[in-house]
Amino acid sequence: MPLRNLPGLPGRVMLVLLVAAIAVGGCTLQFAYSRLDWIVPWYLRDYVTLDAGQRVALDARLTARLDWHCRTHVPEYAVTLREAQALLAGDTVEAAALEPFLARGEAWWGEVLAALEPDARVLLAGLANEQVDELRQAFARKQREVREEFQDGSDAARIARMEKRLQRWFGRMTPAQRERIAAWSAALSPTTEAWLEQRARWQGALLDALQVRRDQAAFAARLAPLLTPQQAYWPEAYREGVARNRALTLALLADVFNLAPEAQRARLNRELDALAGQFESLACAAPARLSAALGR
Repeated sequence: MPLRNLPGLPGRVMLVLLVAAIAVGGCTLQFAYSRLDWIVPWYLRDYVTLDAGQRVALDARLTARLDWHCRTHVPEYAVTLREAQALLAGDTVEAAALEPFLARGEAWWGEVLAALEPDARVLLAGLANEQVDELRQAFARKQREVREEFQDGSDAARIARMEKRLQRWFGRMTPAQRERIAAWSAALSPTTEAWLEQRARWQGALLDALQVRRDQAAFAARLAPLLTPQQAYWPEAYREGVARNRALTLALLADVFNLAPEAQRARLNRELDALAGQFESLACAAPARLSAALGR
């Protein structure tokens, strides 16, 4: 359930989305990890054809990073999901009660970005000119694909996407829930175009930084700001729109839960329980086991 697709929410914020997803029934373990695909050191092979030596280096760094992630964050995911399960065992939930989960996810995301910076710096510095050109073309192609995916910004399309995501975890929406989703959609600030612009800005800045990748000090200085949370670089209007839509979405998630009949709540609890169990079984697992569980 990629909430990154919601208008006004920052794209590809995997850990934040994991926590936000708690409110609507969690997500799959594969999703929780795979949303790092915009961070080049993990998914570089999605954008660039690597040679044998680069593949070995990438796999070695991925194994080390999964080990770090397993030891530092995976146990916290399980605890957070159990806390959410307890919160949602009550009759009602307030949007304000969901906010700390989102803040916790944002903190995790910042830690992941900081941990990935050395990997990104080493792997990107080793790209050949032809690979940088390939990366530029891949960025342009994926940007076109994303734009096509979200070019229909109508209320009907947005409502349909949200209902589909919620139904995966709650089951069929009730008339009252559908009415609430429609009200949410109508109230959102339009931010999709600004999100696409910020995505293109980040990609362009990375490509510019790669022009000095042979100069270690200069490249490190150019790359480091790109692997930090990007809100500080957003235009004020976009930042305000994101904040407003985030609040509206948390309110929607709380209301959908509060309107949920018993059968929906039971289904949600089962999904949360299963997801927490997956993380509990992986906590402190060996890197090879974690990689296998993620389909690597």
